[in-house]
Amino acid sequence: MGNTTQFPPTPPTSSTTAVIMYTSGSTGKPKGVVLSHSNVLSAVASANVLVPKRKGDVYLAYLPLAHILELYAEFGMLADGCTLCYADPKTLTSTGASPMGALEQFSPTLMAGVPKIWDIIKKGVEAKVSLTSPVAQFLVNTAIQARSFAISHGYDTPLFKVLVFNKFAKVVGGRLRIAISGGGPLNAEVQVFVRTVFGCPLFQGYGLTETTAALSIQDPLDLRCAVAGVPLPSNEVKLESCPDFIDKSGRPYLITDRIDPEGCPVLGRGEILVKGYTVALGYYMQPEMTKAEGLGYDNWFHTGDIGEFLSDGSIRIVDRKKNLVKLKGGEYISLETMEGAYGNSNFVDAAAGGICCYGDGDMDRPIALLQLNKLFAIRWAQNNGISYEFEELVKSNELHDAVMKDLLNECKKSNLSHLEKLSAVSFIVEPWTPENGCLTAANKLQRRAVITMHATEFEETKQKGIF
Repeated sequence: MGNTTQFPPTPPTSSTTAVIMYTSGSTGKPKGVVLSHSNVLSAVASANVLVPKRKGDVYLAYLPLAHILELYAEFGMLADGCTLCYADPKTLTSTGASPMGALEQFSPTLMAGVPKIWDIIKKGVEAKVSLTSPVAQFLVNTAIQARSFAISHGYDTPLFKVLVFNKFAKVVGGRLRIAISGGGPLNAEVQVFVRTVFGCPLFQGYGLTETTAALSIQDPLDLRCAVAGVPLPSNEVKLESCPDFIDKSGRPYLITDRIDPEGCPVLGRGEILVKGYTVALGYYMQPEMTKAEGLGYDNWFHTGDIGEFLSDGSIRIVDRKKNLVKLKGGEYISLETMEGAYGNSNFVDAAAGGICCYGDGDMDRPIALLQLNKLFAIRWAQNNGISYEFEELVKSNELHDAVMKDLLNECKKSNLSHLEKLSAVSFIVEPWTPENGCLTAANKLQRRAVITMHATEFEETKQKGIF
């Protein structure tokens, strides 16, 4: 028993440090972000107002608690009395576990995930469908198109729900009510697919470690894609003009803008700045960086993300200053946006790490290193009368041309700029994992580690991006 008379307890105050959470390091050296009890409580309270829970809700916790999104989500679930079931990202579905995955075992009603997880689930469903008969594939594709149209117009498709979608719902446990994506931009195609196939809203949240993961959140009933939602009640948000950064139409991002390149009305564009109760106290033992970035309750924190205010006050993120890369001609490209678009290709193995795009000031056009989906590549070869062994297939011009054609098709579908069209790609068959340093614990790409690991392939491919 401790001597509480001699050593009295010191209860925390709102400004007491609750946790030091390190950034992922995907855009630079990891930094220790000092979060107070006030930061955590404000973030949880704000989100729980906008995403109310129900009695009996079950949350599937599988991301590492060293990731701010998971820490934030679990605190929110505990605050509302939800049941937490713990799992591992590799054993979410029956593909990585036997006899069943965590989703089937626990049947969660609530689930949070980073974009790569949703992409893996989408491709898992598509892979199963591709193994069925042509008639069954036609039925599924027709059902998806019909239900997507129906949901966007406020109704459902009961017949297709019984014939098709109730079976797919079992992939995520059959009870999923709310799904949220955070930690990076969610591709529109993935968002629509998950929402349609599983029949539950998949919406986006936006925040950084420095804002306790909480900056804005999309209304679950908002069917728009690529929308990060409205600012949380604990925050103030404003935009700051970025005259030195140019969009794909050649215009700078300015707070006076009233229309974006797609013709959508906006209420200004620029870097997203935030201040309020969720903004961290500072960086651990880095006072100069703390001051430079504007951390602290009374300061405007510079997120590094470029966004626009939509007419209803929602935020749409359109670029990231730190991830914009200037090519040889002085034009900027967005590597994360490209990876999200090209990752939709069936030739890309999301579970093995996806695709890593690259460009720099010495290059005319970007290139990519791609985790090749072995099963899909073999099936493509069989369907096209190509009888190479897999080792030969990977090196064949036929496969390379087919992959490039498919990637360029994804480029057109995703409305990337002509500058973001890949000039070359190399296939990688060794998975990228957190264990080999190519992914963070939350499955975010570590670009520098990927390039270092595959230095030979990278240098050969890079030369093809220099005209």
